[in-house]
Amino acid sequence: MFSHFRFPLSFPRLSWFAALAALPLTVTAVPVGTTSTATSSPALNPHIGVTTHFVRKMKAFQHWDPDVYIPLIADLGAGWVRDEIVWAWMEKSRGNYEIPAKDRKWLDLAERHGIKVILTLSASNGKLYEDPYDPDAYAKAAAFLATELKGKLHAIEVLNEPYHWYAKAYGEGTTLGGDLYGRDKNGEEESWLKRYVVLLNKTAEAVKAANPDMKVIGLGGFPAMNMRMIAMGLSSQVDGITLHPYSYRITPEIVPYATSEENFKRNGGRQTADTEGTFASLIRYSREFSAKHNGPKETWLTEWGWSTKRDAVDTRSNFSGFTEEAQAAYTLRRFMEGQGLGVEVSTMYSLLDNRNSWRTPERSEFFSDDNFGLLRDDGTPKPAFAAVRRLARETIGLTPGGKLRYTLTATTKRPDHQVFAARDGTRLRAPDRVISYQFTDAAGRPVIAFWSMERISDQSPRPADLEIDVSLEEIHAEAFDLLTGRIYEPVATEKEGKLFFKDIAVPPHPVLLRLLPR
Repeated sequence: MFSHFRFPLSFPRLSWFAALAALPLTVTAVPVGTTSTATSSPALNPHIGVTTHFVRKMKAFQHWDPDVYIPLIADLGAGWVRDEIVWAWMEKSRGNYEIPAKDRKWLDLAERHGIKVILTLSASNGKLYEDPYDPDAYAKAAAFLATELKGKLHAIEVLNEPYHWYAKAYGEGTTLGGDLYGRDKNGEEESWLKRYVVLLNKTAEAVKAANPDMKVIGLGGFPAMNMRMIAMGLSSQVDGITLHPYSYRITPEIVPYATSEENFKRNGGRQTADTEGTFASLIRYSREFSAKHNGPKETWLTEWGWSTKRDAVDTRSNFSGFTEEAQAAYTLRRFMEGQGLGVEVSTMYSLLDNRNSWRTPERSEFFSDDNFGLLRDDGTPKPAFAAVRRLARETIGLTPGGKLRYTLTATTKRPDHQVFAARDGTRLRAPDRVISYQFTDAAGRPVIAFWSMERISDQSPRPADLEIDVSLEEIHAEAFDLLTGRIYEPVATEKEGKLFFKDIAVPPHPVLLRLLPR
């Protein structure tokens, strides 16, 4: 979303101290308008990040003060930020590079707080090069970044959503009639896909020659586009595939790329997800396809989120507006499932609400792109901030997988009656199931994360039966609710020599169940 924003919420402008005093966790806060000199940070989660706009390239981003918000990112526990650096601002004459002072300042601050950085080398440089995205020139600029910012920068993302501005530079892409599958109006594969593969490969090779430790990630298209580009052949120097798995109008376990006969044809004879359109299948299919074509092994989710905008009849958007409570729950679910699937890095969009609607501030609450933040545009927190803070801390050291044998079965129905009609014609619903992922903590003990995949509603937590193949005499369980912060010991009995929880509460947000020796 770096390149094509449209349109904060009208909430009382509370001070950080007043707003956070009500939260069950203590947050080290910096009031807006002050400068922090602190450099000590809590433990940061290496798999979790937030997208930011410290580049401040537009009027909509001018309130992104790094002195205020970088310390808060560290306090959040996010190990990564994803931002951008504008190529044309860095290379103003051919072959001469300089990091803009305001970019260097925030990068230095992030380094002092121990936060790793993904930078998208963004935008074109048409004033210097006949081809505005000249692949050799772009690769040299990226190599400069890899050397100049060694120790401050940890991953370079080759452009943001290239089906937009990049493709448009060549008269193609989604803004000029291209579809979500990388095809033009006649159903033919667009040429920008191959151009981008050349750009990505040259950039990866130049960056690795300059700094072998620098991660290079890219693609960032819709899933079918990504597969087309992977099939063209990616350099072994490309570390990871980027995905932006927005769910748009539905719950986080579903993405709008479900299998259908028509989609199989549109996708070039391949499927990008299963019949339900599950997020888990999207990740699995992407990995399997990349492995088949000797592509990158890593998966980087560099944008996704839920907007807390209000819906109105005169506003048009691909995104539904969700309550702040739903945003908190869905953000937790996506982060948790990403960790369960072993996603290398997942950065949600975004830390702070934007101000794209500065011309019409009275309408700002109705525009999706201004309302994705964990924080409102005045810096006060939405419920998602405290929720993500808990998850970031509680999941440090968890490794997906384990040897525990268990079953978790919902004992009631929670069907979704709100159908999401996706752009490809498929009709999607939230799955009427509970879901769980097994982890092993740093001490080698099993941890189960579970939740219900239903939409957020006014219903109490869903009951389910949980049976674990361990003895009640040897093990007891401790539950941690990641949304509320409640810690409790659920009632357990023994059933045929196994630990059994009858009608255990499974809310529509993650609970961590730790199995501890007696």
